[in-house]
Amino acid sequence: MKTPRLSLLAALSFLLSPRAALPAEPKIERLWKVHCTSCHGADGRGNADMAKEVGVDAKLLNLGRPEAAGITRDQKRERLLKGKEKMPAYEPKLKPEQVEPLLDLSIELAEAIRGKK
Repeated sequence: MKTPRLSLLAALSFLLSPRAALPAEPKIERLWKVHCTSCHGADGRGNADMAKEVGVDAKLLNLGRPEAAGITRDQKRERLLKGKEKMPAYEPKLKPEQVEPLLDLSIELAEAIRGKK
């Protein structure tokens, strides 16, 4: 049985389109890229260039640094929303339903750096 030529062309066109080639990026990863990557890096290990630019020790931008393991989830939430020292407050930029998933992602990255995931 022959496949109609138009259907085959339409299927190929869809498969080769840039939209079909790239999987949809989850919303929280997009938020991470927009708000967090410039300082903490895509993997949470920190961005040394940004640390230099804002005048902080590059180690402070690494979410997996050993001394960060003692920071509670509540403290992390407070820092995210209200800011601390050079970290800006993100409360005005985030919707309430985005806060916990963004915290989850930051904690997952920190645990991965520490080798716990």
